[in-house]
Amino acid sequence: MAISDLILQLKHAPGPNHDLDVSIGIIMGYKREVQMVDEADRKSRKVIWLYPEKDGEVPLPRFTENLEDAYLLARTVMPGCVGGVSWDHDGATAKLDDGPYFTAATPALALCIAALSGAYAEDEEMSHSVQ
Repeated sequence: MAISDLILQLKHAPGPNHDLDVSIGIIMGYKREVQMVDEADRKSRKVIWLYPEKDGEVPLPRFTENLEDAYLLARTVMPGCVGGVSWDHDGATAKLDDGPYFTAATPALALCIAALSGAYAEDEEMSHSVQ
């Protein structure tokens, strides 16, 4: 999935979404592996996640649900960034570095959008400067 499509889906998400977590994880470098496991006279599928910087199976972060996991995303895709998140009864807002404010249904979603938008903007700037 293109980052711009993912950002759009995050903006319209009413709350945490596992499918969006999977898309974010893949962008971050998580690898999904399916294993067949013997269970009571039958085989079943087990999905495990691997991350290049860690040994063995790791849990996929809940980027869209957990603010700490969304913060991990921001630190990974925009190392050294600074920013903030706020929320009220109507939703949440996040801002990283000199970027714009991004709004979403929850603080974790807003921070994911800000992080991916910041990283996407940097990629866009680099691709335009190369041309």
